[in-house]
Amino acid sequence: MAENRTSPDADLARELLDELWEIVTQEEGGEIDPDIARLAGSRYVAIRYCLPTQLLGKLTDPKLDCLCLQKGGGDSDSLWDPRSFATKVIAPWSVENQGVLGTSPDPYVGKPLRKPRLEENPRNVKGEEEWVLLYRVLNEVEQRGSQEYTRLCMLQTLRGIHQKFAELVFEYIVPERVSIKQTERLIGEFLSEGSGGDRGLSVAAALFETFGEYFGIYKEVKRHAINAADQATGMAGDIECIGGGGELRLAIEVKERNLTLADVTSAILKARKVSLRELLFNAPGANPSENEEIAELFARTWASGTNLYRLSIDELIRVGLSLTGESGRRDFLENVGKQLDEYGTQPSNRQRWKELLEGM
Repeated sequence: MAENRTSPDADLARELLDELWEIVTQEEGGEIDPDIARLAGSRYVAIRYCLPTQLLGKLTDPKLDCLCLQKGGGDSDSLWDPRSFATKVIAPWSVENQGVLGTSPDPYVGKPLRKPRLEENPRNVKGEEEWVLLYRVLNEVEQRGSQEYTRLCMLQTLRGIHQKFAELVFEYIVPERVSIKQTERLIGEFLSEGSGGDRGLSVAAALFETFGEYFGIYKEVKRHAINAADQATGMAGDIECIGGGGELRLAIEVKERNLTLADVTSAILKARKVSLRELLFNAPGANPSENEEIAELFARTWASGTNLYRLSIDELIRVGLSLTGESGRRDFLENVGKQLDEYGTQPSNRQRWKELLEGM
């Protein structure tokens, strides 16, 4: 009975960890205490594991001693076993997230953590200054005894880990054979999760890069970063296809949602500034309440010299990648990964692309 009271529930802890990680991966910025940031990015694996393990254990069960490293033979409700907790919760989570903390299945096996409790003045350990800092951070948590403060420190720790996560190189393994239906299903699942337009732009840019390589209708594909304003980039669309003489052949506006009249009007104004003749809207459909007005605007714009098109990503894939053949489909999937990496998309988007490819 005592063991159940003193050991944090691994399932509950994992739920808390996933919940907080979701918050961190979706937020813009977020405060990080410099001491916590230093520990989260420590060169020492034991410290990188110890900080989130101790905090998560305390957050899961506030009775636990945040500085305790071994339960030993004591029967106090504050004693617990962080080593087994780390192997059950933190180590598997790290593996699932590109080994961001390290790849050790038993991170508490090292000498600095084989003691009953973290020490204020450790001796004969590498990185002594950081071990002292770790003690101070966790001791502050223990002294305050505030669930709110513990959660804040855990969030800040995960922010520090997320910064490290963003620097990781993801390996995207594309299957040897890919059918049109598999490609459509893969892209559909990838785009079904909101990304603020990030995923849609990466997919569309990768697709038009592939078309350029296989069909030779333009020499270069340019795109802007998802956060860049049109005025700042000076581009006629989210994506530009440039001919061999440097001329703008085609501009593409990418929308993960239905096209609105305002979208079309704004894009036409940009197109006229650069005398663009071909403008494509990559969107799943048009806003039903504005469908007739959008169709009329398309017709008027054609009469004045600019061709407008609307094609969904599925339509582009179905026709274009049928013509490129199987090699084109593989190249397209590889190009998606390159786009995600080159334009610094959120790590969660890159991680999801990796997972979906591995699940094919």
